[in-house]
Amino acid sequence: MRGITTDDKHRLALIDALRCFAAFWVVLFHLSEGNHIPTLLAAIPGWVRAAVFNAGHLGVPIFFVLSGIVMTTTTARVPMDSINATSFVARRLVRLVPPYYAAVALGLLVIATKYMTVQSGVNIPSTTDILAHLAFLQGVLGIDNIITVFWTLCIEMQFYITFAMLMWLADRFSGDDAFKGRNIPVWICATLALLWPSGLVQAIGWQGGFIGFWFSFMTGVLCAQALSGTRQSRYIAIGYSALVLLIGIASDNSFTIAAGLTGVGFCFLVPRFASLGFLSSDLVQKVGLISYSLYLFHSPVTGTFMWVLRRFIPTGIGSDVLAVALIIVVCIAFAAIAYVLFERPAIAWSRRIKFKRPDAATLERT
Repeated sequence: MRGITTDDKHRLALIDALRCFAAFWVVLFHLSEGNHIPTLLAAIPGWVRAAVFNAGHLGVPIFFVLSGIVMTTTTARVPMDSINATSFVARRLVRLVPPYYAAVALGLLVIATKYMTVQSGVNIPSTTDILAHLAFLQGVLGIDNIITVFWTLCIEMQFYITFAMLMWLADRFSGDDAFKGRNIPVWICATLALLWPSGLVQAIGWQGGFIGFWFSFMTGVLCAQALSGTRQSRYIAIGYSALVLLIGIASDNSFTIAAGLTGVGFCFLVPRFASLGFLSSDLVQKVGLISYSLYLFHSPVTGTFMWVLRRFIPTGIGSDVLAVALIIVVCIAFAAIAYVLFERPAIAWSRRIKFKRPDAATLERT
């Protein structure tokens, strides 16, 4: 099996740094959206409030682009026949499900607690709602998410299944040189994905469908190809990311802009990452490592913590600043515990699902 090179380490470190940034941005967004710090938000300049708090939902396109990078790197040297395509999806399920199910359980616990203490206005999920969540189908079935961020997991699962099918088709019809033969199908698929952010096509196929977000995943796929491919692949990745950025600007779509910026930034930052100081620090890397747990659990943790805090300390500039600092510490601590209890075992279990080739190039920490 190929060892992890210096370039691989820089790539992995940059991915974790961006995960850290994206997760914190989403945390700040929900801190604002939940009206937990109203006095502080009213006191700071509007542009700061917009950039730091209100735009925090744009951590999602960053995650989607990074997902495309990681999935492509994971399968870069894996012949994607039907067995390996199935193994790929199974690995992702095993990797994601235990922390996700734990977050579902926590969300249900919070809802049940609210119902017993407040009752009015609290909707208890039905058995069908819960089963839909466990199958990542709540978006498709039009069911409200138990925790807001869960909708992205439904999209991610559709990404993984579609990506496995794309790689299977590419390898099936590319002849002897299977890996290089993936380029053209990927480029065609990436081009078609632009029909949705450009507004040329509006339909998404089905309720809760992934296709409207597919371009962000494909941005990551092209970025990953550029890192291990030719100069042409690098130019294509940068050009595609820049085109996504321009489409976002032209359509005034912040999600598309964020995806394009992530792609462009990744291509330019990877070769220089070792000298980027704080982004490559141990603290950022460790938070990046637990970012999935931070993303999954921060919303119920934030809501519960702030509900308790406000029973003792009313809102005010000082107390709101303190609340931001405390919630960051509490969310990181909870995410670290969740990582040890659920995520780290899930990573180990997923690695037991082997691809057929022993020299498959993988990013073990995905």
